[in-house]
This record gives sequence, C-alpha cells and structure tokens, in this order.
Amino acid sequence: MDNNKPNVPKLRFPGFTEPWERRKLGECGTTFGGLSGKTKEDFGHGEARFVPYTNVFDNPIADAGRLEAIEIDPKQNAVKFGDVFFTTSSETPEEVGMSSVWLSEQPNVYLNSFCFGYRQDGSFDTHYLAYMLRSQSMRNSMTLLAQGISRFNISKKKVMELEVSCPQLEEQTKIGTYFSKLDSLITLHQRKLEHLQKLKKGLLQKMFPKDGETVPEIRFPGFTDPWEQRKLGDLFYEATERSSELEILSVSISNGVYPASESERDTNPGASIVNYKIVCVGDIVYNSMRMWQGAVDASSHNGIVSPAYVVAKPKSPTFPRFFSRLLKRPQMLHKFHSISQGNSKDTLMLKFDQFAKIPVCYPAKKEEQKRIAASFDEIDSLITLHQRKAEHLQQLKKGLLQQMFV
Repeated sequence: MDNNKPNVPKLRFPGFTEPWERRKLGECGTTFGGLSGKTKEDFGHGEARFVPYTNVFDNPIADAGRLEAIEIDPKQNAVKFGDVFFTTSSETPEEVGMSSVWLSEQPNVYLNSFCFGYRQDGSFDTHYLAYMLRSQSMRNSMTLLAQGISRFNISKKKVMELEVSCPQLEEQTKIGTYFSKLDSLITLHQRKLEHLQKLKKGLLQKMFPKDGETVPEIRFPGFTDPWEQRKLGDLFYEATERSSELEILSVSISNGVYPASESERDTNPGASIVNYKIVCVGDIVYNSMRMWQGAVDASSHNGIVSPAYVVAKPKSPTFPRFFSRLLKRPQMLHKFHSISQGNSKDTLMLKFDQFAKIPVCYPAKKEEQKRIAASFDEIDSLITLHQRKAEHLQQLKKGLLQQMFV
C-alpha cells in the first residue's frame, strides 16, 4: 500500500487505515543512568552483569548472552524487561544515539556508563519500539541532535523531546513481530555461515597432513597410501608465453584472468592488451604481490592475465582444484609470506623461483585429489548461499525500515 497522507507509512498491513499518532518520547516514559562511581578495578569479576556499549550499538534487541561481569551494587539502576538503551557518544554523528531494547528478566543487570536507559509506560510494543528507533527517519533525527567536533555526543534531554510514531498497539505488534521474524532469519543464515566457515577451517587442518607427516587425520574411505612429498617446482613450471594483440573484454574476471574466446572478444572492441600472459584451464595463477593473502587459484578457462601475475603450469596431469585448495591453506600462506622478497611489506613479491622451492605433501591418486577438492567446493557453495541470503535479507530489512515507519 502506497499512501502519501501525513503520518501514514508507505507500506502497511491490511486492515489499518488510521493515521499514526506522534508523541514525544519523554511523554511516554522516563530515563535513568548507566553505571556510575566505578573504577577500572570494579570490572571483570562479580555476580552481577552489565550491558556493554558494543552490545547496544550492534543490536536493535540487546543480546542477553553478551554481558560483562561486575559486583552486585544496589545503588546502581538495574535494567528491566522492555527498557531501551541509547548510546550517548560516537566518532561520527551518524552513529550517535544508537538504540537497543532489553528483553530479558535477568536479575542484577546494569547498563554501561556510556549509555542511558529509557523505561516506557506501556505505550509501545517492545519489538515495535526496537525497530522503530532504528528506522531511517529516527536515525536521521538522532543525527541532527549530535554535537561535537572530534567526538559527537547526544543530550538525553533532547532525545526525550523527539517525536516518534505511535500507531495502535495491535498494529505495533504486527510490525514488531514481522521484523523480529526477519531478524531471526538473518541470524539463522549468519549462524549457518559461521558454522560452515569454522567447519571449513577445521577440515583445512585435518584433511591435509601436518608438517612432517604424510597421512591426514581425516580421509575418505578407500585411500590408505601415504601422500607424496615434493617441491612445487617438481610439479609446476612457470609459463611465460605472451599474448600478441588481444582486445580487452567487458566480461567478469576470475582472479585476473580474461576469457579470450572469439564471441566474447567482440563485446568490447577497441583497447588492446599486448604481452599479457596466456593462461590455460588448470594452470595455477597467483598474484606475486598478494600471494600470502590467498590471491591464488586454478584457472577455470583459457585466457590472458596481467603480467603482474605468475602462471604455474602442471608438468604432469593433476587435479588443479586440489592444488588451489592446498595452496590456500593458512600454513601455506604463512610460508609464502616468510620467503617473499622485498624492502617493505608493500613491495614484497613471491617470484616463481621462490615458489618452486616450497615443499608440499599431496595424494598421488587424482581420485583422492578430486574428492578433497569437491568437498571444499561444496562447503564454499553453501557458504556463498547463506552469505547471499543473509545479505538479501539485510537489504530487505533496510528497505522495509524506510517504508514501514513514518
């Protein structure tokens, strides 16, 4: 529903047509302060807990599991279910006055000293309040209140004078529940993403032998032979064949490799590249100045690559995706960094003659190489899937925060 009436959001749940009320925050509740009178020695121990600044800044709904220890102190203001926390300062005006709602019944929990609390009188659904205060219109209002030069602060009194949207409680509940479910979906994909990233990290350690060993801790059934140990120079040689006159292509680039087929070459005629290195499917291509950051991969198509890259061509049949995984392991990246040459961090380079000296351990059977590479390809596909879903939901949420609030 698109509505241009005053105090009516662009998007609205069916059945609600009345304009929203506008009320000052100070008319709907009172404020309280965070921790006071504490020294550095008071923190990090004790039976009580406090909500740190970053918890408030990061979350529209405070994370009840993300608290820090402090001693019980009856003189402090204990937080209650439904309280709102506001940050009072930040390095930029756009990040001042970030809000977070507390939805836990835990006893002896206080608020950090860099925030203040707000206790509403029941005018708002708690979830609605959490997302309304994070809507674009409210963030714009908060930014206007920021004062300072090198660090920006916000006045508690000024915040309480802000007018906010106050629809009927039934509509508030629908809006709050919707955004809560949306956040749950985002969290679900983020947790799956984190789990997959941890799984991948663990498998990169266990599916490859440790230094000095020839058998990995985890292995696919049917493979028992020790892995072979060779230097990279025994397996690859540097390919130096250069292009003559190839046109720049307006196509997506994978690790710097431009496809060079006739059909694609016609898409952007004009500029030309001379002396680019020729790359074939299965070659290992790496950026000599960023190798220790994982700038290495197996080429998935024939093409050309910038002279800044090194092209390592296999001497005998291998499964390139396996060696791409092998070379991206943290232990390998550390080795690449340690032997790179240059006067400073910005000028370090890994030339092929250094690359060739590095020892590696790998399975001789291509089938085992394929199984290992395929398992990591599958994990990477799942990581990408959940990453994209989380990003899509984040964009959806951002748009709805603009359209579902006045």
